[in-house]
Amino acid sequence: MIGVSPLGGPDPQLVAALGEAGALGVLDLGVDPVVAARALRLAQRLAGSPFGVRISSPDAVDPDELSRHRAHIDTVLIPGGVLGDPTACRLLDAVPDALVLAEVTSVREARVAVAVGVDGLLARGCEAGGRVGEFSSFVLLQQLLDAREALSVGGAVVPVWCWGGIGVHTAVAAVTGGAVGVVLDTQLGLLNEATTTEATGATLRRIDGSETVVAAGYRVYQAPAARRARGDVEAWSAQAVIAGLGAEDPQRQLLAVGQDAFLAAEFAARFKTTGRAVQAIRVALDAPADPTAVAAAHALLAEGSALCASWATTRPVAQRPMTRVSDQAGFARSVADDGALPFLALALADEGHSRQLLTETRDLLGARPWGVGLVGLAPEDLRTAQLAVVREIRPSCVIIAGGRPSQAAELEQVGISTFLHAPSPTLLRQFLDAGARRFVFEGSEGGSHVGPRASFPLWQAQLDVLLDYLDKNAPGGCPPALAVPGNAGLGLQALFAGGVHDARSAAMVAAMAGPLAARGVGVGLLMGTAYLFTQEAVEYGADQESLRRQVLTEAPAAVPQTAPGGLTSCAASPLVDRFQAARDDLRVPGLPDR
Repeated sequence: MIGVSPLGGPDPQLVAALGEAGALGVLDLGVDPVVAARALRLAQRLAGSPFGVRISSPDAVDPDELSRHRAHIDTVLIPGGVLGDPTACRLLDAVPDALVLAEVTSVREARVAVAVGVDGLLARGCEAGGRVGEFSSFVLLQQLLDAREALSVGGAVVPVWCWGGIGVHTAVAAVTGGAVGVVLDTQLGLLNEATTTEATGATLRRIDGSETVVAAGYRVYQAPAARRARGDVEAWSAQAVIAGLGAEDPQRQLLAVGQDAFLAAEFAARFKTTGRAVQAIRVALDAPADPTAVAAAHALLAEGSALCASWATTRPVAQRPMTRVSDQAGFARSVADDGALPFLALALADEGHSRQLLTETRDLLGARPWGVGLVGLAPEDLRTAQLAVVREIRPSCVIIAGGRPSQAAELEQVGISTFLHAPSPTLLRQFLDAGARRFVFEGSEGGSHVGPRASFPLWQAQLDVLLDYLDKNAPGGCPPALAVPGNAGLGLQALFAGGVHDARSAAMVAAMAGPLAARGVGVGLLMGTAYLFTQEAVEYGADQESLRRQVLTEAPAAVPQTAPGGLTSCAASPLVDRFQAARDDLRVPGLPDR
């Protein structure tokens, strides 16, 4: 476990506490050489063991000062993009015995880092604060681990740590997937030993991370007062963004925090001290050695899982409804033949087309389960017509994107299991209070309309909400074997989506969600994009070979904002470029997007 002093600045007291707790404490040297020198001297006095340093701005670090502390520095963290820079080389030469860990945001950066001889890689996801790339920690970690051969030296695989969205549960997922460890930073900002300023601490207690944006390759939080004074940070130059970073006063500086900012308050409330936080994650990481925990994780993905029993399927996998892709009865049959739960996407289909599609699918699948995807925010008359058809033909299951508990309750009353997308912990709590019990937690790695949070920060938050709900309403939970039929885990079911596509990603979800499964909650996977690359998708006209070629040869994805708060993940194309250009032409400087 690696703990970095948060917010891009040095915190010797916190680094010392991390070392005492058994983690590797890393002192971020920041952007001020004078402050960095003072922090190095203090860290050397406070730390009872060697510590690491993070060099985020090579020009702001004095090699001679670094060399004076070489006996106490055993690890250096450095951005992968500056490894070949002469200034960076002089800094690494100043601590020749230290391990060098490169912060990478892509496989390309990782290959360069391995080629120059680093000792390890830090998969820095786009949900982290500060310098980020395109990919989330969940996806980037998978990419790096899948590229093991290209990232090996003399047959030895370079170890990878996961950075971004890490809490107790997602730490388990990362290590299960193959990471050797995890990195914490903002999570530590409100613990007792942290020296975060009062103003910054108040901000960390107030925000949840969804307010952060990416500007010039940096994920930051910009306070409303700062936006009014200097304009939207997304329009700033890279030089202005870097110069605006700071950790003292959020009203005039940009905070280098990410979508996992909510974990600072969570860690402070649950653990209070650095030692307890480190111990909690260590205990969770040691849990896979417990045979009971291993059995629960395996059972979650097995044919006899709680969700499979509820659905009457052999796999706890749902094929995500995808407009103009999955709305094919033949394709749905192929998914059902493999034991998963297929979904049609009605989107804006009228009553006649909806009835035709649902009738054809019912007749083709027979007694096998299948589902329908609806849009809760569709025009009321259209949604009413679609719901009438759904109640008439009775698919096994419905997923409502942008839906409300009242809409789910109407379908549940006629025996149709209904899942609601819950893109934030606040909405999840409201849905639970309103009686909803089936949810989709889809990270922004998914396709089409997506929420603002990447999978790891979203999943970590939602797992905590569900476990707290179980603690309050069913203390101690109820082992599935002893549960009243139909009421195991209070009837809760959860589908995890966004970046899930293979055995590795499925195992990561299973290990992370094991505590839910152990208490009787039905847990499954929702996959969409992965089905685009199946031969059946082409055979039944749900997909075209040209789309697959474009996705494989173009940039991995584009995520244009198509409405206030609405993001759409899609293949990069000239159409996306034209849309973005038109949007920029319509933007009014100084005003929020409308």
